Amino acid sequence: MSAIKESFGFGIRNIRKRPYRSFCLMLAAVIGSYALFVGLALKASLNNGIGRMQERMGADLMIVPESSEIEARNILLTGEPEFFYMDVSVAKAVADIEGVECATSQFYFTSLSSDCCSTRVQLIAFDPDTDFVINPWIDERVTTDVAGGSVIIGSEVTPLSNGKVKFYGSEYTVAGKLGETATGLDHSVFMTRDTMHEILNDAKDKGYQFLNPEDDSSWVSTVLIRVTGDADITEVEKEIFKNAEGIKFIETDKLISDVTVKLGSVENIINVTLTVLLVFSFLTMILFFSVIFHERKKEFAVLRILGTSSRRICLFSLTEGITIGAAGGIAGLILGILTVFPFNHYIENSLDVPYLMPSTLAVILYGLAGVLVTTIFGSVSSFLSTLSLAHAETYYTMRAGE
Repeated sequence: MSAIKESFGFGIRNIRKRPYRSFCLMLAAVIGSYALFVGLALKASLNNGIGRMQERMGADLMIVPESSEIEARNILLTGEPEFFYMDVSVAKAVADIEGVECATSQFYFTSLSSDCCSTRVQLIAFDPDTDFVINPWIDERVTTDVAGGSVIIGSEVTPLSNGKVKFYGSEYTVAGKLGETATGLDHSVFMTRDTMHEILNDAKDKGYQFLNPEDDSSWVSTVLIRVTGDADITEVEKEIFKNAEGIKFIETDKLISDVTVKLGSVENIINVTLTVLLVFSFLTMILFFSVIFHERKKEFAVLRILGTSSRRICLFSLTEGITIGAAGGIAGLILGILTVFPFNHYIENSLDVPYLMPSTLAVILYGLAGVLVTTIFGSVSSFLSTLSLAHAETYYTMRAGE
């Protein structure tokens, strides 16, 4: 134990004696730890996002206006507020189609950024009697129903200090809150048609008109369909086409498949970047330790003359590498935490794919992995760099350079 304590004391003194080169070594460790922590956290968040999206999508098929496919995808994937409409007859035409297990319609419009939130949010009116998408995922329920001017908010929507939300000058009670879905639903607010009618009237009074509030029951934005287990979704689409015009189908399986392909591209970029930075970190540490120990070869020779064994010299260098690797790893972890958590929403919006942060335990494990890897990098690179010097002939080492 005393030998190890002496070795760490020797290593720390050498780090202090050469602050510039020690800083360069520590910087290489910081890069490795930072890259590993951020890379693992990003990959886990992306995988969590697509997994939660698959779990909570609910519908097999979406019907939207023919010209609004991109807007509908934006609502689902990013929560970008959009509004578009089609005749309610489309929803009625779906009801009796063979292979349709259940169907429900929704109506989209948006808030003002000056209302309850710092930015606009998606407002969605749904039918609680036919809904199979929203109600199953309410994590926090305040009241038993959504009637009487109350709303359900997504996980990323923050109510006012009084527990209500405000749209176009009027406040509404929060009846419940959705769990995280890693979709645009997290940034949306849900209500019944009656509440929607009230908000549309308030919007009209303030000069914002989506549709004539007196005629809003004649329009829907989308129809969500769940097909029976043995139904051919293509045949269901053909049957619906016979009864409705000017529509576009979005198959959720294909949507998820498209997102998965994009996710794969993002993960490939993360993997390549992570590998390059880890290799750079390791090679840089080997290079700096080699240069530093080469300059200290006479110091090692003096230690040998004074009776210090080669094994003890290697232990001195090893503890120096461990100290630098661990310190740099911890600094890189702190830097990674300051990147991932404060800029979580910015990263999510920039990647434009479902994104859901991993659990606290997973984050801790990723941080420990980063510190462990850079500690190993430091110990291995210092040990390899000093190994040949520790066994060199003392006489020739002392005469070198004369």
